Amino acid sequence: MTSTKLSALLSLGVTLLAGFTTVPTLPPAVAATPMKLAQAQTRIRVAVLDFEYASTGADSWWYASPGAAKGVSDLLTNKLVNSGRYTMIERSRIADILAEQNLGASGRVDASTAAQVGRLLGADAVIIGSVTRFNLDEEGSGGSIFGFGGNRTVRTAEVALTARIVNTTTGEIISVAEGSGTKEQGSGGVSISILGNIGSSANNDDELLSGAADAAVSQLADKLVDSSSRMAAQPQTMPVVEAIVADVSGNTVIINKGAQDGFRTGMTLSIERIEREVLDPQTGAVLRSISSPIGRIELTEVDASSAVGRIVSGTGMRVGDKVKAGQ
Repeated sequence: MTSTKLSALLSLGVTLLAGFTTVPTLPPAVAATPMKLAQAQTRIRVAVLDFEYASTGADSWWYASPGAAKGVSDLLTNKLVNSGRYTMIERSRIADILAEQNLGASGRVDASTAAQVGRLLGADAVIIGSVTRFNLDEEGSGGSIFGFGGNRTVRTAEVALTARIVNTTTGEIISVAEGSGTKEQGSGGVSISILGNIGSSANNDDELLSGAADAAVSQLADKLVDSSSRMAAQPQTMPVVEAIVADVSGNTVIINKGAQDGFRTGMTLSIERIEREVLDPQTGAVLRSISSPIGRIELTEVDASSAVGRIVSGTGMRVGDKVKAGQ
């Protein structure tokens, strides 16, 4: 074989080899997909409870209206949803849990109670807050010369809020944030002693207070978004109690422990079969149970005293099997 033919064959072989070993490059959108999924999975679940009125010393009927405080909570929930940093618990679910626990009409919710509600909702954190200022002030000025006069009235709405973020696992307050907002509106006119007042009036209390509340909630939401990394870094304590399988149907397993024992939606649990028990030779009491894992489930629904999970691995689970967290 001539040297020219040999060189051509070697060149062809190198070309083919390069073609087989070239690693394809994924489009940017495809390559970024796992990162987006990872970020979505790390978002913590947050519930916003109804804000309450703190003592402000004002004598306005607004302070006795629960609708205004509820509106603040609804508005804050919407703004946090739009931030994309949190997975927010639906407000209707929160109302249902509060009603079930008879907390809706009992007034104030402290950090301990908020943590309990949050666990029932499967939330990582709960936001409780107070309306510390919800005022509407009015200032006027004017004068009259030879029967002709003018007047000017300025109405100012002020809203101030404070919020506390409660870790549902420990019941600790992990962050505090505040927000405030104001909105002004003026009205004026000219008065002639014979004709009376000729001018304009823009005394819309609802519009003023709503505008101030929106500004206050926006400021509060921005601060809570800034706290998202601190909230996500909070360690999650796993339940220390063991549960028992109470029912198995198809791909669904029900266990006899729930939120009050620290079990939450999204947890992955180990299902174990007890092989033998070690008894105390003197008292006959069970000293230790020897078990082996037979599968795993992921919790999809949690109430106070039970939980529902879907089987993610293993077969043959049955009533009486032991359930452990953190395996």
